[in-house]
Amino acid sequence: MVRKVITKAKRVYHRGRSFLGRSNMFNINNPYIIGGITGAAKNVINGQPPINIEGIQSRITQPNAKNPLIPLALGIMFHNTALKAIGTYLIVDPPIEEENDDLTQEEIDEIADMIIDEDEDEDEDEEENNEQQVYIHK
Repeated sequence: MVRKVITKAKRVYHRGRSFLGRSNMFNINNPYIIGGITGAAKNVINGQPPINIEGIQSRITQPNAKNPLIPLALGIMFHNTALKAIGTYLIVDPPIEEENDDLTQEEIDEIADMIIDEDEDEDEDEEENNEQQVYIHK
């Protein structure tokens, strides 16, 4: 009888200590749940799907410093609940896409013409300065 109680206590203890332990899986203090729900809520507010699996896969597989698994791994490694929640939030919530101010071909041509005109004006000024220098030395 005592042995059953001890094994049951050990099971409960180990479940609570596991990665997503059963005892705190849906508890509000679980940082994974907090981060995931917060990211999904922000996506819904911004008019995006709550969880975009394809977007998550593309962000996680990129080997760069913006990989959202980095704060999650640091949180797990250092047992820091705040980093775990931030990492989960970054995984669910996509980063803000920067608007590309792509120029049309006409705008590019106008800018190129302005640069060429400035270069021609500078060349003419240099020629005038050279002529003046020649006259000064005579």
